[in-house]
Amino acid sequence: MEEEEHEVYGGEIPDVGEMEGDLDAHNADVDMSAADDEAVKELDEMKKRLKEMEEEAAALREMQAKVEKEMGAVQDPASAAASQANKEETDSRSVFVGNV
Repeated sequence: MEEEEHEVYGGEIPDVGEMEGDLDAHNADVDMSAADDEAVKELDEMKKRLKEMEEEAAALREMQAKVEKEMGAVQDPASAAASQANKEETDSRSVFVGNV
């Protein structure tokens, strides 16, 4: 069975020791530490941007609540009643045209 697998791949399968011998273990560690430093810096930048976005979102929510509060204060009950009466008057003059 193993010989058939070798024939499928077109050659002998290298041993694990032969594959690891191609890499220099010391250089691999240095590359990993450099990659780790870059990853840490990138992660810190992402955290900083996330914090800025959260602060901006909080400010926007606060501004929206303020505007909604002001809009609610602008519409006093007297003007709301007048607005409702105006809508009813307009509706009484309207004609529905369907299936044209």
